[in-house]
Amino acid sequence: MGKQPPETIEYFNLLVRRIPKELLGDVMGDLAKRGLTEVLPELVTDVLSYKNRQQHDTKASDFLAAWVAEHPTFTQKDVTKLFKEQGRTTAAAYYALKTLNEQRIIEKLDDNGNFTRADVKHIAAPKEKAANTKKITRERHDVDHRDFILGYARAHGGRCSAPKLRDYFTKHHRNPNSVGGALNWLVQSKKLKLLGEGEYLLLAKGGAKPEKKKAPVTKAAPKPNGIGAHVETAPEVVANG
Repeated sequence: MGKQPPETIEYFNLLVRRIPKELLGDVMGDLAKRGLTEVLPELVTDVLSYKNRQQHDTKASDFLAAWVAEHPTFTQKDVTKLFKEQGRTTAAAYYALKTLNEQRIIEKLDDNGNFTRADVKHIAAPKEKAANTKKITRERHDVDHRDFILGYARAHGGRCSAPKLRDYFTKHHRNPNSVGGALNWLVQSKKLKLLGEGEYLLLAKGGAKPEKKKAPVTKAAPKPNGIGAHVETAPEVVANG
């Protein structure tokens, strides 16, 4: 005879969570009527965090409105700092800003967190001046300023000075303000050398004539009977007698 399968019985273990305390008696009573007495109740206590939050007599928007009355302009950082110092949260600061902005008590000036009171009149920023469209006409000469200066230096013994060159430019209908730039270029190009105090020396690269070498001076041979010459004396003649 084959082996008989074991006898089985099926049932549920039911865990019911979060039954309000005032309803537990009714639930327990219904279960007892059904013969379900093996019930293990567990009391759970949840702490409501919002109950621990600091409560303020003045709501955030009213608190900020009173502060704004004495601060015509301010930043978002100013407001968050103020709220932290007063034991308020940054979230409350953002909410207060949003509320006052919607009520048009304050105005947001830009995306950098700058605000102002709505009743404050701001002077419009000055308009940028239109770019000067006046065309600058450059001087045109057959000889440019740099060669003109070199020519002056050659004609004046290889020397020139900024004040004299400015006068020279004016007399020849050239812009005297161009002298400085031309002199700097000539110095950098090693055609002129700055001696100091606006004085310049013409260099060989600028057309200075090389100095003529003087022939060496040779001493003439001493003349006979001259100073330092050897003098021969005639022998002494003794007279008889």
